[in-house]
Amino acid sequence: MGVGKGTYGAILRTKAAYRFDVGALFMRLFSYTTTIGTITMLTLSGASAFEASSVSSLVAICMFFVAPRVSRAIDAQGQSAVVPKATAIAVAGLALMLGNTHFGGPFWLNYLAAPLISFLPNAQALCRARWTYLISSGKLGQDAPPLKTAYAYENILEDVAFMVGPAAVIAISAATFPVAGMLIGAVIYIVGAALLLSSTDTEPEPKPVAANEGKAGGVLRTSPVMRVLFAIMVLFGSVYGSLDTAIITYSESIDFAMLASIVFAVESVFSVVMSFAFGLVRLSSPLRRQVVIFSVAFGVMYGLFVFANSPTSLLIVACIAALSYAPCYITMNLAAERAVENEHLTEALSWIASGMSIGMVIGPVSGGVVVDSFGAIAGFDLTAAFAVSIVVLTLACIPVLRKHL
Repeated sequence: MGVGKGTYGAILRTKAAYRFDVGALFMRLFSYTTTIGTITMLTLSGASAFEASSVSSLVAICMFFVAPRVSRAIDAQGQSAVVPKATAIAVAGLALMLGNTHFGGPFWLNYLAAPLISFLPNAQALCRARWTYLISSGKLGQDAPPLKTAYAYENILEDVAFMVGPAAVIAISAATFPVAGMLIGAVIYIVGAALLLSSTDTEPEPKPVAANEGKAGGVLRTSPVMRVLFAIMVLFGSVYGSLDTAIITYSESIDFAMLASIVFAVESVFSVVMSFAFGLVRLSSPLRRQVVIFSVAFGVMYGLFVFANSPTSLLIVACIAALSYAPCYITMNLAAERAVENEHLTEALSWIASGMSIGMVIGPVSGGVVVDSFGAIAGFDLTAAFAVSIVVLTLACIPVLRKHL
């Protein structure tokens, strides 16, 4: 293990990436708001929390099924051929929901809009695929940064987008009118997609459709490693979904609502710092071993939430656990890149994100049941249980990783 000097300098010197990185950042600012933004918009418009959550959950569930298939089409036909069409479908669905909400139409129309919104192209996958293409194709020559550093850099941008996007949408909607935040977010997403697509020299070359024959089942069916990674990411998302629910309900139960905001902010800062540091480190151990080490570390650290029973202990455990997010998530993406051929990379990376997104649905639903039945503190126990499940799953799958990765 060593520390690479100038690794982020190599990232910043890659001028070819500027346009698509800025574009992907704009896209992420909106994509991270689809859940909380939908809930905020609908509740401010008079819908119940259950109604708003049901629409938001439907969007997330549909994304789980649709997003990887959109990414598979992108691998086969190219980003410039598929992204505009998929974006148009998603924007049409969003326009239906915004218009219906603003003008007081029947609520059931929102359920029809949700599947259309799920066609939003996965910005994380699009961007990482471009970095992989630039680095693996040799276009950057000796100035190419390590792929791990590029992925770490993308992780930093994702953390920034996650901090800014949802907060901005909520603030705009609350200060003006309910649909304003999502409307502005959608415009920003469209601008971002246009910027990304305008960077034509960084677009990965599509694979001819004929070459995909016999692989209609996608990478989950053909790659044992991808099945393992996907299962880990479902639990990964469940950890965060249940934890968010637990933190919010616990903060409300002790009449300290600001505690949730403080914990979320501190978590994000620690995650950004760790993403930056992890991108500097050069690891010599095999990737399969890194998957095991960082997955187990993530499970162990988030398992510490079983000890969270006061504001102080919650904040301490949150800071410790946040240090494990970036190494685990970055390594999962690196393993997905290694597990498939380059022509299936966008789909593979999309499955990583989709696994996390479906976990983010499972976590809050199960967390709500546990909290309602056993109290706010029990929500942290559920988070710890999901985390420990990652340890068990990862250790059980070592033979698969050793054989195929």
